[in-house]
Amino acid sequence: MRFRCLAPLLLIALPVSALAGDWPMWRHDPGRTAASPSFLPEKLEVRWSRALPPPAPAYRDTRLQFDGNYEPIVLGKRLFVGSNNDDSVTAFDTDTGEQLWKFFTNGPVRFAPVGREGRVIFGSDDGCVYCVKASDGSLVWKKRAVPSERLVLGNGRLISVWPVRGGPVLHEGKVYFAAGVWPLEGTFVFCVDAATGKTIWRNDRAAYRYQVHPHNAEAYGGLAPQGYLLIDGDDLIVPSSQAYPARFDLKTGKLKEFELPAPGRKPGGWFASTPSAKEEQKLKRRGLLFDSDVNTKPHEDKPRSEGLPAIRSTIRTGNREWKFTETLPGVSDEIASLAAADGKLFVVTKSGSLLCLGENPEKLPARFHFLEKAGDFAPGEGKQLMNLPQQGHAVLLGIELDTQIPHLLATTELQIIVVESRPDRVESLRQQGYPSDRVHLIDSDPATVQLPPYLADLILIDSSLPLTVDQLRHYYEALRPYGGTLIGHATELPTLAAEAKLPRATADANDGWGIITREGALEGASNYTGDWAASEDLRVKAPMGLLWFGDSITHFKRSPQPKFIDGVMISNPKDWTDASTRQGKVDYRLLDTTFTDVYTGRILTKEEAPELRQSFTEVDKETIQPSQYRPPRQKDDWKPEAPRAGERTNPLTGETEPRVFPKSYGCDGGVDYGLMYSMRSGTPAFYDKRTESGTINISGPRSGCTNSVIPANGVLNLPYFYEGCTCSYPLPLALSLVSMPETFEQWASWGAVEPGTLDGKIQRIGLNFGAPGDRKTDDGTLWLDLPNIGGPSPEVAVTTVPALAELPTFYRHSLFLPLGGQGWPWVAGSGVRGIKEINIAGLKAGDYEVRLTFCAPDPVSMPRLGALEIKLNDQTETLTAEDSASGRSMVRTFAKAPVGADGKLAISLSAIDGETYLNGIEIIRSGLQSTPVPQW
Repeated sequence: MRFRCLAPLLLIALPVSALAGDWPMWRHDPGRTAASPSFLPEKLEVRWSRALPPPAPAYRDTRLQFDGNYEPIVLGKRLFVGSNNDDSVTAFDTDTGEQLWKFFTNGPVRFAPVGREGRVIFGSDDGCVYCVKASDGSLVWKKRAVPSERLVLGNGRLISVWPVRGGPVLHEGKVYFAAGVWPLEGTFVFCVDAATGKTIWRNDRAAYRYQVHPHNAEAYGGLAPQGYLLIDGDDLIVPSSQAYPARFDLKTGKLKEFELPAPGRKPGGWFASTPSAKEEQKLKRRGLLFDSDVNTKPHEDKPRSEGLPAIRSTIRTGNREWKFTETLPGVSDEIASLAAADGKLFVVTKSGSLLCLGENPEKLPARFHFLEKAGDFAPGEGKQLMNLPQQGHAVLLGIELDTQIPHLLATTELQIIVVESRPDRVESLRQQGYPSDRVHLIDSDPATVQLPPYLADLILIDSSLPLTVDQLRHYYEALRPYGGTLIGHATELPTLAAEAKLPRATADANDGWGIITREGALEGASNYTGDWAASEDLRVKAPMGLLWFGDSITHFKRSPQPKFIDGVMISNPKDWTDASTRQGKVDYRLLDTTFTDVYTGRILTKEEAPELRQSFTEVDKETIQPSQYRPPRQKDDWKPEAPRAGERTNPLTGETEPRVFPKSYGCDGGVDYGLMYSMRSGTPAFYDKRTESGTINISGPRSGCTNSVIPANGVLNLPYFYEGCTCSYPLPLALSLVSMPETFEQWASWGAVEPGTLDGKIQRIGLNFGAPGDRKTDDGTLWLDLPNIGGPSPEVAVTTVPALAELPTFYRHSLFLPLGGQGWPWVAGSGVRGIKEINIAGLKAGDYEVRLTFCAPDPVSMPRLGALEIKLNDQTETLTAEDSASGRSMVRTFAKAPVGADGKLAISLSAIDGETYLNGIEIIRSGLQSTPVPQW
């Protein structure tokens, strides 16, 4: 990330502090009251105006448009504004509107900065929080919220899996913010020191909570932080996208309250504030004000809203109220935001203009700063690439090929992502004036950038970039199937391709270029042509993580199932806004067929997929459609039977039994796709039949009344089937998931087993202390959360000393564990403290391998870490104080532990110094499959 200083600085710089006349954060203060004690002059006129690039908000829905317009802050004589258009924060002179400096990040800056003591702090979709000097934009500190640089396509942009979309708030020298959007990937709330960026506390436990959902469904749900954080007394308020916000203890970070409205049809939104001293509260929830203009959405029967009108669109200075709807001198466009500071009123319009209104006793003419438009780019000189894809995404690794950018702009409609880390090249590219809606720069090492799978229709590799077989495999994985093309240096690329043994790749050399094409479908992937047929896609397997998300295309909740053919989703939304046709068991007509890219969510142009268009474009738009679409076995459209999915081998006992798993509310009763059963169970959910995974909830979105969780084309597809609903599911979005390594943290509710039925039968089990839920591994172990907090789960006879209810538990997301650990990281992430004895009953007689996982909690919560001694019968293992202090996960194994006819196993722990702790126990009867202890 680089900054550019664009105006000369004063030789003696005055400190830029948060004064009474400042507007140091969004809506002025930590409570977001939008009330400043300062008075503005009675007579205002335009002193200057500046046209900014049009805003590029993440979402279309007002309930999620936290970045629909620019939101400036002011410290002293400087105004600062973040941009979701060109990924920057810019400083302007408040008197003249002159640009002083600009600082770039690797993703959209969607929230207003906060300012204090000459520093400006802001977050970005690149997953980082930055602190820069207000005087010149130079970097003071930078904090990556999550220690991973994994990227995902989010809202059409290549961003971190954990973007900073919990807008920062500043309070008493501390900055609070949140990172991550999707609970299934982990979401995190932070308190950091504003001066240094050092973490004071982090809460990573709010993402996985088995709780009530709309319609009183029970499922895993979690915090999806998008919106501006605020302070309410001793509480930190964290908006959860379009659900109700969560409350955390300001000092400790402990979650105090988070719930989804159980009755349903209650629209929440990204906006919340506390009342100012003069503000009347006629409608509030727990002391918070909501805006009915934000929290509004048409339900199928009628529009729904919650809150008071015009809360967001009103600010106060002194004893004067300013409304966005009023007429201000010299402002002709619709007002989107106001900020008052430095004796001036700053106005932001919806089109992107920034105006300064103030006194003008000297009658000086106003200044107008116009937007420099991107030029028309002609194909560059020299050898140019031919026969390139016309739409989709192009990734340029290094910019020795920068002559190709004008060529791509002029001859294609590709979105261009440039990855480069050399400072001079980065700055050169910034200066070119390329259109920000087409060209995006990631300041990162091309050799190590973590591109998501299947993103790119075109990858160009700089000839100066050293290329290895492993790197080529990674880049190839980022190519879109069905023709994605990778182009690089001709002398080495075909040879490396042969060594890499890339699946379904063709390699060639032409006119000095080496060309690799990813032909056809992904290996093991399947199409889905509808009619509830099996889709035995071998690549869609738990655990599953995010590939892309967005809301570029929406469907009514009871639309027919889409088809997924050769990487294209083919769908027909219903015209649900025409209520004249709805009656009985029929409701609406169909709209035109839409074609979207399975791997990015991009809407295809009319020129793309011509063969599929020829087969599927025609649609009957006159016939009124049935209200519901159901597989033949579901007889009642609204009250589905329990899932029927054949038989399984119980992983605890090895016995054959009916495949039964938790299924909560959802008029979609579920579909058995052969290898996977998917359904709506409070949230979208699935059960992987190959691993007997238990019910895995995809927390955040709402899947359709029609089953819309479909394995096909190598991914798990969840199109947007939310229109016509106002329930406060946090994330009304489409997304696709891809299979992840087994080290990936993901939790399930495996289902209850009648007490006593396991007695004397258990031959394999994992006990995961303090975990959010259950987890089944490929090698056959079912790990159960202990104590059970993650929904229905088998009851096993385990007692501890002290009693389990008395043992303090700890949890941290496995992303934050140091590398070099043993065992499963998601076992090592949680545990209990002070445990002395574990007694397990119900085991089948025989010899067992027993593995115990130890990973000490954070030193802040457990400062005394000493050596441990573990005893099982006459066997002893130890853990040194150095092992504990390393923070790494350690596994201690008892290779042959006998269990007699009583079915009992006893383990004791003692601390040579400090306190005992334990994370997990895995017990495997001799003769069963036993894989080596994982290393990561």
